[in-house]
Amino acid sequence: MAVKRIEHIDVWRFIAVMLVIQEHFLIFSGVDKYWSQIETYSMQIERFGELGVLIFFSISGFVICTALNAEKNTTGRICLSAFYTRRFFRIIPPLWLYLACVLLLSKINAQQVLTSAAFLCNLSIFQNNCPWFTGHTWSLAYEEQFYLLYPLLFLWAWRGGKSSRILTAIIGLIISALTLIYFKQIFLADYCIYFLFLLMGCFTALLPSNWMQRLRNLPFLVWFGAVILLVSLICFSPSDSDGILKLLCYPALIQVIVFGTPTRFTQIKYIFENQTFSYLGRISYSVYLWQELATAYYENTPWWQTLIYVTLVFGFAAVSFRYFEMPCQRLGTRFSNRLKAKNTMTYSQ
Repeated sequence: MAVKRIEHIDVWRFIAVMLVIQEHFLIFSGVDKYWSQIETYSMQIERFGELGVLIFFSISGFVICTALNAEKNTTGRICLSAFYTRRFFRIIPPLWLYLACVLLLSKINAQQVLTSAAFLCNLSIFQNNCPWFTGHTWSLAYEEQFYLLYPLLFLWAWRGGKSSRILTAIIGLIISALTLIYFKQIFLADYCIYFLFLLMGCFTALLPSNWMQRLRNLPFLVWFGAVILLVSLICFSPSDSDGILKLLCYPALIQVIVFGTPTRFTQIKYIFENQTFSYLGRISYSVYLWQELATAYYENTPWWQTLIYVTLVFGFAAVSFRYFEMPCQRLGTRFSNRLKAKNTMTYSQ
């Protein structure tokens, strides 16, 4: 059973990658030499950049859980080998292509390639092996480590009340993170926090259909109020409240804002069902990988030239998506379908 693509989620992917790019462009590329006010608002700029990653995490959790749920409802079982095959062909080939190119450009060395390819850049002990050109793979590391654990959690949740068991895991993560924050174990607390956003996306995907319909039918003012609240917290909350807000406020707000986008309203539909924005969201993974080359600090590079580099990244990502990523994904789907068919035959014998 194929899962219908939700176009407005692709638009949110585009928004998320633009939030990341704006942070890199404004703070790290050297453009602050031209606008002195950037330093004044650096905390807010960085928070919006991280918000892009948190949106990505929530969407990733939602998408993988929706696919697993559809498979379980259709066949009565989950083929883990098929799941990991799909993930491999979706994530790994574009990453390897990027790493091979920056290695050939002498931007990184072999050890740094291995650290990034092994998805270890989110671990503090490996951060010295993750310079600018591979440092952004910290977010991929969290996702891949989550993928190793989540199917087992999904199968556990399916045996009982699906949503209630996932909710139990979410509460456990929140309590663990709060405890770690109290004892100033910030790295471990962050680990729980980022997993929380992935798991919240999964929880939303497992909501009963009538609950999802209610979410999609929220009054415009409720949805817009959630947007205003999230933006206000990012802009005006004190820096020492970040961890608490990411635990207690941001996850729920992002679920409401992203998955409750009221596309039944003409103005919202114009943006979130726009085919161009939706397509840009589909190629956002390559954009996220390659924007690191465009937004790096190059001495004496004017800000407008950096913008040209970013534009070229989108063009390259479009070519890569059509001629490299899509063939890889189709290959992964074929292998995945074979594994699922073999798994079905094994169970039927």
